[in-house]
Amino acid sequence: MYFSVADVTVSPILLILWSIITGYVFSSVGAAGGILGGIGHISIFGIKNANIVKPMNQILTTVSPIISSPMYIREKRLVLQVSIALAVGGIAGALLGSWLSHSYLPDMKSYKPFFGLITYIVAARLWYEITPGFRNSQAKVKEATKTFEAKVKELKASGKMNEIKNIGVNFSETGLGNNKFTFAGQTFEYKTLVPFIAGLLVAIVSSSMGVGGGFLLVPFVSSFMGFPMYIVAGTVTLSILITSLTSIINYIQLGSVMDYSMLSFELVGIVIGSYLGPKLSKYVKAVYLKGLLAVILTYTGTQYLFGKLISELTGFKM
Repeated sequence: MYFSVADVTVSPILLILWSIITGYVFSSVGAAGGILGGIGHISIFGIKNANIVKPMNQILTTVSPIISSPMYIREKRLVLQVSIALAVGGIAGALLGSWLSHSYLPDMKSYKPFFGLITYIVAARLWYEITPGFRNSQAKVKEATKTFEAKVKELKASGKMNEIKNIGVNFSETGLGNNKFTFAGQTFEYKTLVPFIAGLLVAIVSSSMGVGGGFLLVPFVSSFMGFPMYIVAGTVTLSILITSLTSIINYIQLGSVMDYSMLSFELVGIVIGSYLGPKLSKYVKAVYLKGLLAVILTYTGTQYLFGKLISELTGFKM
């Protein structure tokens, strides 16, 4: 099927299938939704206009949280206060980042290497996070994860999965300064200013790429703030909804266009994948999904940065 605005011919079935994968990964891990969307738009579907790719990537990262966030909220598997702080900081960052990208990364020649570099950085972080050394270094997170997984098995066996919220996030202290909550029997603390500043800085980078920013926010919330992965995905994706919407609106005001016919098929896949993510992530260990994602992103980063050189030296076309 020919899509005139994007100027590409691609099967609607392929659009839906790739978007299911994108929605599932993004809603499960809280990261790489925009990057997978970008890989689809650039490498699989063949869009040549960078300022079409960017807002279309971010449309996908706004729909996924709309589907997945209510499910995480019901199960108390997101830290709402952190999501709000990330989003508030992200609004200013999204406005600045989208303006910079539209002005200084206007074509695929300048945009693609930047996209590839960031993809490499994300892949490197994922490889690090699946090493035993990294996982063993987070004792509190590991204990909370172990408790949560055991409780999920117990509730599933007894047919009482609706009671999962009883071990979810519960705040004992909130405010503009210190905040404290429990999850799966472990207590976690943070200061409100920390996620606000992170949201601002990450949004500048992510909006300039035309992605959601989960690739930076997930390691920040899981590693720096020390939250378990079972509450990280929901926390991050909800904040990305706000910053992505801000960025999309600014891209449109700056003159970017989108292929709405193509998006209509992609959104079908995103809805399906985003519904499956929260449903299945309780049973699939994050380390396996991160490992698969790391392989995909490593290959893509290599292709975007060194594909031409590798082809010239070896004759192998990536």
